[in-house]
Amino acid sequence: MAKTGRPKSDNPKKQLIGLKLTEDEANKLKEYASKHDMTITQVLQKGIDMQYALEAEA
Repeated sequence: MAKTGRPKSDNPKKQLIGLKLTEDEANKLKEYASKHDMTITQVLQKGIDMQYALEAEA
């Protein structure tokens, strides 16, 4: 009988980080994510990648 469920990830996401934002910051984040058809997590991950890319250029 075949296994059911989701396949195991090669790089599982196990780290959970909390973030406190002002109401204005949270609204900006949600608006950006909605406008670009992204999740909030995807926006934050892209932001991290962008910061690393900027640092690599310097």
